[in-house]
Amino acid sequence: MAESRPTWASRHGYLLMGLALVTLFMVMFVVAEQLRVPLMAEPGAYLERATWPVAAVGVALLVADVVLPVPASGVMIAQGAAFGFLFGSLLSLVGGTGATLAAYYLGRRSRRLVNRLVPVEQQLRGAELLERHGMWAIVVTRPVPMLAETVAILAGTSTTMPWWKVAAAGALGNMVPAAAYAAVGAYAATFVNALVVFAGVLAVALLTWLLQQLSGRRRAVGRASAAKASSTASPG
Repeated sequence: MAESRPTWASRHGYLLMGLALVTLFMVMFVVAEQLRVPLMAEPGAYLERATWPVAAVGVALLVADVVLPVPASGVMIAQGAAFGFLFGSLLSLVGGTGATLAAYYLGRRSRRLVNRLVPVEQQLRGAELLERHGMWAIVVTRPVPMLAETVAILAGTSTTMPWWKVAAAGALGNMVPAAAYAAVGAYAATFVNALVVFAGVLAVALLTWLLQQLSGRRRAVGRASAAKASSTASPG
């Protein structure tokens, strides 16, 4: 009896899951824009006072950005305006890192679905890719809306990424946007400045990714050269 070949969908399970997540986030964003939920449409209006409840609401909004279309940059700017640069940056860093862990947890809870949709061979390949690039993928995608949540959720579907490594990657990836947006809120909260900061944060993320890729290729070439030299060297 001929062995059945895997379908295109089963061979690209992770890709389809990623596209489905991004599509879901986009739909939720459009729905929220149409509903104009006040807290998500204009979060700055509710985060003006420098009190502990306001700080907690700001952090909670950043964490909820995983499943709700919260304007994270607007929340970070509002935190900088209300609490100043230093404490506003810290609050944004805590909220952004919490969002990374929340997305990772959602991925962990989706393991059964992954086992049904993604063949074992592809799961092993995905685990290998996450082992090599997963941490840096989380770092560089943190400033990118929708993509950040998608990557963290997919990292949670793998068994090779422990939560502490995801938390470290989330914190590292959130440092620059947290500080940059808090600075805009604390010193110059205008739309143009926020747009410039957003572009700068994306540029930093892209540069980080390129440097990491270049470093990885150099290490790979070095290991290959060392292995070749070792295999061709004659004993004695």
